[in-house]
Amino acid sequence: MTLEISYESSGEEILLYFDTKGAGLNSQTFGNALIHFDELCRAIDAVVNPNREIEVDFVRSDQGSIRAIFRVVAKDTRSLLSAPVTMLIMPFLLGILVNRVTSDSVNIVVNDSSYIVEYGNERVVLPKSSEIVSKRAERDPSVSQTLRNFFVSVDSDPDVKAVDFRSPRAPDKPVIPITRDKFAVLRDAPDIELIDHPQDREVSHHKVPMTVLTAVLEKSKRKWQFLWAGQKVYADIRDDEFFEKLANHEYEFGQGDVLTVDLVVSQRLNEIVGAYENVSFHVTKVHDHARGPKQGTLL
Repeated sequence: MTLEISYESSGEEILLYFDTKGAGLNSQTFGNALIHFDELCRAIDAVVNPNREIEVDFVRSDQGSIRAIFRVVAKDTRSLLSAPVTMLIMPFLLGILVNRVTSDSVNIVVNDSSYIVEYGNERVVLPKSSEIVSKRAERDPSVSQTLRNFFVSVDSDPDVKAVDFRSPRAPDKPVIPITRDKFAVLRDAPDIELIDHPQDREVSHHKVPMTVLTAVLEKSKRKWQFLWAGQKVYADIRDDEFFEKLANHEYEFGQGDVLTVDLVVSQRLNEIVGAYENVSFHVTKVHDHARGPKQGTLL
């Protein structure tokens, strides 16, 4: 049976589980691990809910485990009152971990409308925009540093065989058991390189050939249709001299004619894939016109 969870409540709990060789956990390791786990959860929440803060209470559970209970503290009261309290530590924590260590028990599904995190018998369905938030959390320097600090603390104790982050609803069911041989991977994980790219940019192409598919008779905001670099694009022409020549009947266009132009491509950054996507096109200068195969005229 799969339990579908919506984290729009006043609290969330994560069961922090330690698998040890002896009867218990070294007190120093235990204290340091809780401090760094507290810092890690706060760092994730600062990315997910930047207008809120959380408090983390730790309550001893069964042997080898501790419950972390999160409460929201108003940082911006107006913001807090105008939106539902959404904790979302667990699904984003799992998203960060599963991208650093292989796990068959955690599955992340992204479709046209949702970002879904499945683990154990639970299925957390979040809005599609959560995919971008998850990427931000994964790349955030504070999240990376606090994650390293947590695994430095547990790796320093040779009696710790594994750690896991479980649901209190299924305390005996492993979610993403991280064994000792993987501690070093997370302890020494480098920061994901952050490059400060502008959200929007323009790329200029000088004297490129564009095949005319649909022409526009007069100067206007209507766009011509071209074939460029193997794709159909719509672009307006912003060259007064070209339209003067067009008005004087210096050009006669047929389908398949080629204009050699200076082209400007407006692009927007896709934060999910870290690449730019073409948004719009316009021509700043027409340098030349070449007739295509003989056929009926467009102008």
